[in-house]
Amino acid sequence: MALVTTLIASGLGQYGAAMAASPRHDLGVHYTRLMAELANYSNDGAKIMIENGWMEQPPIAADRKKLAKD
Repeated sequence: MALVTTLIASGLGQYGAAMAASPRHDLGVHYTRLMAELANYSNDGAKIMIENGWMEQPPIAADRKKLAKD
């Protein structure tokens, strides 16, 4: 699943670079729309992974106060 999120992030970056490099100002509207659609697609994918238990919680720091009590 990490590969998918990497590809989506890469796609967003490529649209941003294309928008910045394009001499045509009218294409910025289309790139912005495509970026919004891609962000929604990514959000939907994350929700599906959470619902099915495929996305794990990232590692967190131990609770030092609780460890000190035990």
